[in-house]
Order: sequence, then C-alpha cells, then structure tokens
Amino acid sequence: MANYEAQDLQYLQMMQENITRMAGNSANAKTWLVTIVTGFFAIGCSIKDLDWWLILAIIPIVVFWYLDAYYLSLERALRNREQEYINLMNSSADTDNSFEKNRQNALFDFRPLFMSNDNDERKLKKTKCMMLNKSVYPVYLIILFMIIVATAIINMCN
Repeated sequence: MANYEAQDLQYLQMMQENITRMAGNSANAKTWLVTIVTGFFAIGCSIKDLDWWLILAIIPIVVFWYLDAYYLSLERALRNREQEYINLMNSSADTDNSFEKNRQNALFDFRPLFMSNDNDERKLKKTKCMMLNKSVYPVYLIILFMIIVATAIINMCN
C-alpha cells in the first residue's frame, strides 16, 4: 500500500470533485430536457394551426442526448485518470527516481484520460458510442417516443 502525501490526497479530492460535477451536469441535462419538452407539450396543446410542429421537440432531445453522453464520457475519462494515478502510487517504490518524476508529471493533471492521447475524431466517436450506453439512451428514447405519440394523437384529434 502506498503512503499518500497530503498533495496526493488533495489531488484525488479535486479529481473526485470534477467527477461529481460531470455527473451533476449529466443530471442537469436531463432536467433541462424534461422542462423544455414540457414547454413544447404545453404550447402544442394550445396551437391548432400547426399540425406537425411538435416534431421540432426532437431537436432539443438530440442536443441534450449528445450533451448527456459527452458529460458521461468526460466523467469516465476523469475516473480513468484518477485510477491511473492511484495505480501509479500503488505500484512504485518511494526510492525510485522515475517514480518521483512520473508522480510529479501526473500530479494535478486534470485532463480527462482520453483528452491527452486521442484525436478529435476518436473523442467524437467515444461520445457517440456513449449515446448508446444503457444508462443514457432509454431516457431519451422514451421522451422521443412520447413526442411522436403525442404528435400523432394531436393530429388525429384535429
């Protein structure tokens, strides 16, 4: 077991705060989406002229779906960075010179792990893959389905 110094613990605490903030941003994306879609429903029930305008609610669904996936991928990358640092601390001996150099290079590096070694295309691909994660897509597919059903019902009643 590694002997953690105060700055190591401070780094891990700050990293955990960043991870918590990304999880909060992901939850806020869902909250804002529900608020916006509810507004679309309220306006949709009062407008009789525009038959298919409720389909415009698909735009914020896709935007917030992407944002949610982006925050989740950042959260996971930060968790991986934190785990990499913990593994570095647990694997090296205190007398090793390369350990101290690696520790200083890793200390207070808050870039998510994939940000430091991936190009933009890979980052985008990872975010798109995260959109299909089981913790992300059910919420957005249910809201999307509700929009489509509500549009069909409103158009049948008119």
